[in-house]
Amino acid sequence: MISYEQAQARRDRWMRWIFGSCIIIFLGGYFSADVIGWLPERISVRKRSLRHSASNIGERYDTFDPDLCLGIAIGNTRYRLNYATSHAIVTRPLFGVRVWDIPEFFEFQGQRFVVTALDPFAFLNAGGVEQITLPFTLQWLNQAHTLTCPELKQLNIRQADGQCQVFEPPFNSSNIRPPTKPKDSLITP
Repeated sequence: MISYEQAQARRDRWMRWIFGSCIIIFLGGYFSADVIGWLPERISVRKRSLRHSASNIGERYDTFDPDLCLGIAIGNTRYRLNYATSHAIVTRPLFGVRVWDIPEFFEFQGQRFVVTALDPFAFLNAGGVEQITLPFTLQWLNQAHTLTCPELKQLNIRQADGQCQVFEPPFNSSNIRPPTKPKDSLITP
C-alpha cells in the first residue's frame, strides 16, 4: 500500500509531465504555424518583428539628408541644410576638388538656401584642396580655419562690396573673421 505522501508526489509528477508536454506541443504548434504564415499579424511574432525592423523612409528618399555627417552634395560642396530657416552649413568639398569656391546661395528642391556657417571640421576634411574661397554671407566660421589640411595654400574671403581678403598659412591668426555683415536684403533667400 502507498502512503498518502507518495501518492501525492506521484500525482504531482504526472501533472508536471502532462502540463510540460502540453506547453511544448502548444509552443511547437504556434511557432510552426508562425513560420508557415498561418497566424494573423496581430499574434504573429515573425510578422511583427519584420514590421518593426522595416525602414521608415518615405517614398521620396531625396527629401531626406542621407548622411547627417557628410551632408548633401550640391555642386562641388556638401551641406547640412536647415529647411526652416533656409540656411546651409558647409561640411566639406567633394573628393578631387583642388580649387574650392563656395557659393553664397544655391537652390535645392525648389528652395533657396543661404550659406551662413562652416562646420568646425570643414577644412580638415578638405584633403587635396589648395585654394578655398568663402562667400560673403558667412556669419560663423566656427574656428574651421584653425584645422586645415596640409595642402591648403590660400584662403580667400569675399566681401559684400566685391573685395576679396586673401590669407596664406598659417591660418590660425586672429585676423581671420567672417566678412562684414552685408545688408540684410543680400542674405535673405
